[in-house]
Amino acid sequence: MKFRKPAENKNTTNELFKEVNKCKPEELHNLLHKIEIEIEKSEVKDEDLLSAKRIITSRIASMRSKNL
Repeated sequence: MKFRKPAENKNTTNELFKEVNKCKPEELHNLLHKIEIEIEKSEVKDEDLLSAKRIITSRIASMRSKNL
């Protein structure tokens, strides 16, 4: 059974996804590091943080493949 997330966590998640979408390519590694720290600090598995990490990792891989 899934329970709803607290409202404050939802606002934080929305801000996180906005930051991921607006992030400049040269800032992706810093944002990825920031998200990884949040994942480590989290007591429970936060799917939103993991999704944000996947998005950033995909963008970085895409940029690297274009440079080859």
